[in-house]
Amino acid sequence: MIKAVVASLIISHFFCISIKPLDVDLVIDPLEIWQQMKVEEQDKTTVEFKAHVAGLTVAEYKFFSAVVEAESDRKQSGSIEGRVMIAIVILNRVDSKKFPNTITKVLKQRGQFSVVSSGAYKRVGRTKRSDRAVIEAIRRKKQETVPNVLYFRSGHYFAGHKRYKKVGDNYFSY
Repeated sequence: MIKAVVASLIISHFFCISIKPLDVDLVIDPLEIWQQMKVEEQDKTTVEFKAHVAGLTVAEYKFFSAVVEAESDRKQSGSIEGRVMIAIVILNRVDSKKFPNTITKVLKQRGQFSVVSSGAYKRVGRTKRSDRAVIEAIRRKKQETVPNVLYFRSGHYFAGHKRYKKVGDNYFSY
């Protein structure tokens, strides 16, 4: 317990955030630290910390978050849940034999994400919401509480795919 308190203090000082001491002995899961933080504290953390929590490189994290934001239902500000679902689709694709096996390769796969091929994700960029959505999707994926959705599109479901649900203006399917 003492090690967890010391680690919490070091992390709090290094990232200029306040977190509750963790009740763990040796290994501290960054996702546990993230979950104990208030939203305002999460938003103040560095991109390096967020990437560490997500288990990604900084470049991969920034790319992933920007694509999630650009793909979200932006005309109605998009919901966190809509962003989380988009991130879940991307993570599920990484685990599927039908798609490439890294986030970057999934996002850059030809004909899959128009915001990548058009460069729109660069203009839109990451937001606090998309950053939180990426980490939440990874948390849910680790807890195995995600549907195995592999597709989404705006406006209507894909023909021939099993429907999952509509979130915002995006339709998710298997």
